[in-house]
Amino acid sequence: MCLAIPGKIVKIKGPEAVIKQGGHIHKVGVTLVPDLKKGDWVICNQNMVLAKLSEEEAQEKLNIIGQLNKKGGE
Repeated sequence: MCLAIPGKIVKIKGPEAVIKQGGHIHKVGVTLVPDLKKGDWVICNQNMVLAKLSEEEAQEKLNIIGQLNKKGGE
């Protein structure tokens, strides 16, 4: 099972973007989601952006993932 972690676009050029996701930098394709720009929050799978998120949605998902990580370490 894959867990899609929100990432924030730090650079975008043509069909590719660079995102910061969980402290890591990744290159992803952006052709499936139109009108993306630097600063947008996204969900990716297989190095492709699948959806754009609001900052509130992204933070909510990151908080849930953080809680799951804490429970997994108990």
